[in-house]
Amino acid sequence: MRAWVLLSAVLWYLTGVGWQRNSERTEKGFIYGKPGHPVKLYVKLHHNSPILVCMDLKRTEKETVDPTYLWVGPNEKPLTGNNKINITKTGKLMVKDFLEPLSGLYTCTLSYKTVKAETQEEKVVKQRYDFMIFGKKSNRRIFPEPSIYFQP
Repeated sequence: MRAWVLLSAVLWYLTGVGWQRNSERTEKGFIYGKPGHPVKLYVKLHHNSPILVCMDLKRTEKETVDPTYLWVGPNEKPLTGNNKINITKTGKLMVKDFLEPLSGLYTCTLSYKTVKAETQEEKVVKQRYDFMIFGKKSNRRIFPEPSIYFQP
């Protein structure tokens, strides 16, 4: 039994899932992206998803000049606001009344400008953030544990 628990903990750590859970979620319930690592979360069916933010926590501490946000849904088409999808001007996404067909990869591309102080040269920077969202039917635990286990 102990060997199984130890093996589970090692696998959890190696997949980069278990120990990162608290680093993406803030007190306000926002879920931030992680460059190069998809954030995995489960949302109870017929509930709203948490608010996904199209940037990482480090980026929030820096000035972001002329940001633009492009969200792409599981069907690989750009998302637009509708009765199920709420996208704010500041790049935050919430899926209302989450259903199983809405599960999949949600990708946001943040574009912003950087300006060199000495030369006033502008450069456009793009950063991609991936969120794997899955609908779940019950309160049962899921293995492997997701990055975020959201239940209202």
